[in-house]
Amino acid sequence: MKTKKSKIRYLVLIIIFLYISGCANKQSDVQNPLLDTKTAINYLKELEGKWIVQGGEEGIFGWEFDLTSRDGVIIERLKEGTPTEMLTIYNLDDGILLANHFCQLQNQPNLTAVFSETEGDLHFLCNGQIGNIKSHNELHMHGVHFQKKDSSLIIWMDMYKNGSKSFETRYELFRIESEKGKELSKLK
Repeated sequence: MKTKKSKIRYLVLIIIFLYISGCANKQSDVQNPLLDTKTAINYLKELEGKWIVQGGEEGIFGWEFDLTSRDGVIIERLKEGTPTEMLTIYNLDDGILLANHFCQLQNQPNLTAVFSETEGDLHFLCNGQIGNIKSHNELHMHGVHFQKKDSSLIIWMDMYKNGSKSFETRYELFRIESEKGKELSKLK
């Protein structure tokens, strides 16, 4: 009888362990996670509003940052109004600033804000979680950088494939109400 009870307890413990490990966050560690998330989230909040971009071959298109959920979430709409429109949601999760990107490639990389001494005021790196792909080696956005200029915002994305940078997309955004924004709006 004791053996049967021991086996049942053992099985229950295994089930509990499997349940806990199954629900564990599968995200990989990111080197140098950003510790000053309050400043970073405020940086993103300051971007709230409509922006306009002259995207070379892509033409002129909109870009928008919107605050929601009692100002705890920033929604970024990239290439607004185009067939390749995308969405990124920024939020704090247990003190970590995350970015969930819904890409035109139909994948969903999850990025973590990181400390960076390189160019860019705010930098996010892929934390290993990418929805809707079979392998992390498939083409995906692996990093995004924000850099404020006097009258614009530079955003660029590092696109990775097979473990290394394949190419970079770079955009210069102007507030819609700025002089350059009004000029671009007339061309649109």
